[in-house]
Amino acid sequence: MRGRWTIALLAVPFLAVASGEIYPGYTWQELGNGIYLHSQNDPLAGPVDGNSTVIFNDDGVLVVDTHINPAVAGAVIDKIRSMTDVPVTHVVNTHGHDDHTNGNHAYRQAFPDVRIIAHRDTLKYLREEWQAMEDQRRETYAGIDVEELQRRASDPGLADPDMAIAYRVYAGYVTALRPELPALALEYPDTVIDDSLLLEFDNRRVELRWLGRGNTEGDIVVWVPGDGVLVTGDLLVAPIPFAFDSPMTDWSVTLQRLDDMDARILVPGHGAVQYDRRYLRSLQALLEATTERVRSARNDGAEFGDLAEIVDLDDFRREFAGDDPERRWAWKSYFVTPGLQSAWTALGYPVPPD
Repeated sequence: MRGRWTIALLAVPFLAVASGEIYPGYTWQELGNGIYLHSQNDPLAGPVDGNSTVIFNDDGVLVVDTHINPAVAGAVIDKIRSMTDVPVTHVVNTHGHDDHTNGNHAYRQAFPDVRIIAHRDTLKYLREEWQAMEDQRRETYAGIDVEELQRRASDPGLADPDMAIAYRVYAGYVTALRPELPALALEYPDTVIDDSLLLEFDNRRVELRWLGRGNTEGDIVVWVPGDGVLVTGDLLVAPIPFAFDSPMTDWSVTLQRLDDMDARILVPGHGAVQYDRRYLRSLQALLEATTERVRSARNDGAEFGDLAEIVDLDDFRREFAGDDPERRWAWKSYFVTPGLQSAWTALGYPVPPD
């Protein structure tokens, strides 16, 4: 449908409908009421990429997070233009990780007047880290032999099966991003918030809120109260949470504030839409247990280098990863290893120098 979204359309009840592929390996999913989700079919595949939520309004389209690959962002832009003549007026970066921000420039090119909004701490992080990260990728990926990575991933004689998964994920990053990196331009947020910002469209109110420190210092959520939709960014990630440099002691408190909101639909930063609170509460329990078990280990005399051997999270591993090899690899790589370190740091314990 082109032109403005009608009142009749906005009255349609929520019904998740997978409505096709607009970029290989991704699904464009209708949540209802002019709200759509563009997400990776396999949220653990390389390159691991954040969800992008598109909210069509009568007087402006709002996009939440812009993908790691500008080519994917371009496909979303093409889809938006095929559905409406109304421009994208607002982009929100829920936090600073590049799988939620690398597509910013594609939106600036397509819609020069777009406002790009983030938390003040997210802008600070991007100013300090983003350029160096992408420069390092350009340099590293240029010399990578993808076919060799794929050969190693399929080598039946590989002693460690986890390495096969690691090679496969890394090959996915290089294959997808290497063609994009030479022309990648970093488009920083131009509007920052500290606590909240209300966006009022002709037919809808959207609230941006900082609920507290969580996956990063500056996570903001996007709350659409009239539709009961809450876009969480990486405060909530499925099926395996990410815990890189996360302020662990605050994260579960922030999730409780998120749980207290009257949302019917939770759109995580990665993975499937959540229609109840079971996964959210499992994550809260995991974060609290991780913190307490690290605290207990320290009280028993453990040092930083002992954490992986001493702190046992296998009960949660069974719940989050089960027996699936890829989930078990991601569980260790994306949560356990960084999560134990994050909990240790958040508790104020000394970290030995590199």
